Amino acid sequence: MIGRDFWYDVLRSGAILGVVMALSRIVEMYLLAYSSLDMGSMSMWFLLEWVVAAVIFVWLLVRMSKRRAAATDPKYGYSYSMALAYILMISMLAGIMVGVADTLFIGVMGYDAYIDGMIGRIDEIRRLYVSMNITSVDADFSAMISALRSAERPSMMSAIFSMFNSYVLVGGVVGLVVAGVVCRKPQIISENQDDDE
Repeated sequence: MIGRDFWYDVLRSGAILGVVMALSRIVEMYLLAYSSLDMGSMSMWFLLEWVVAAVIFVWLLVRMSKRRAAATDPKYGYSYSMALAYILMISMLAGIMVGVADTLFIGVMGYDAYIDGMIGRIDEIRRLYVSMNITSVDADFSAMISALRSAERPSMMSAIFSMFNSYVLVGGVVGLVVAGVVCRKPQIISENQDDDE
């Protein structure tokens, strides 16, 4: 049931999922804060990347869970709770890796550049509202910009905690369905059935 091979599989699958999702997070952050694309182009690329990342995330969870189910002894089966626990554990590891990648990427690219990029995006949205003669939200945009400028750089632990929570939530929701698909009951083969065959 839960032995050394199970934990090895959790670590391997969590690492694979974590690397893929960390790359996705880096692309998202680059598009939001560091790219020179206008808001329309950035939004299209961001949406495309998000959809592809979501499909890959679900596909990897299904594939890894099916492989784990196939690796278990048929006489023990693979219960719903075991499948859900497996999915939650690999999602937790992925969240930790994404939090680390998030912090490292901002550290390499520069936190000040990240804040300037985010403020630039907020200014683009504000100009869009002004062009539509919607000025009632101008104070809200100014407050967001002030909050960004005065915010302290988040620590690696806060980034890890944030991503950990996000991936546990998303992995848990997806896992509720995936676990139902991959779970299987124990197969009891009697000696009489073996003799008949």
